[in-house]
Amino acid sequence: MEWWQPAAEAFEQVLGADPYRDEVRIGLGDCLLHLNRFEEALACFELCWSDGARGRATFGKAVALQLLRRFDEADTNYERLLTLDPKSEEALANLIAMSLEVVDLGRVERYSGRLLELCPKSVAALKGLALVALERREYESAARYFACILEQAPESLIPGKEKEEDGDPSIEYRLSPELVDRLNQAGRNRH
Repeated sequence: MEWWQPAAEAFEQVLGADPYRDEVRIGLGDCLLHLNRFEEALACFELCWSDGARGRATFGKAVALQLLRRFDEADTNYERLLTLDPKSEEALANLIAMSLEVVDLGRVERYSGRLLELCPKSVAALKGLALVALERREYESAARYFACILEQAPESLIPGKEKEEDGDPSIEYRLSPELVDRLNQAGRNRH
């Protein structure tokens, strides 16, 4: 966090001399996101006009809108980005997280499926599907997804671990002892 502010100031100086440099504006927007200045970041991304910056600016706008909890607008921008780049794993992962936040299980399932098509070992997609299965009380499916997660990235199941390492919010879910017993039983039944 300590170097984001000086970096933002440096980007602002460059833009003061040449306000039409979209790559610099995107860099400033990224810094502002890390500084939790979401409205300012959104304004930065909205000022990008070049074709070369369109995808990154659209992604930046979507992230800023998601962090501002303006989910409908964020969704529109993520979908716009997926039109420009149908293989954007980051957009799909963020859509999964946002859909979990608003508890739209159908969308979590849809976006997780799309992400798994692109990246069969995606932990974000596997977590999304595991949580959908838990909510639907499909414990055997949930156990299968959790087993895949354990194979791919066991540290990702430790609450807060991803957040510490990447600065990205992790998908957290509190499991009751009863639910853990059901998952264990479902896992034993698979073998």
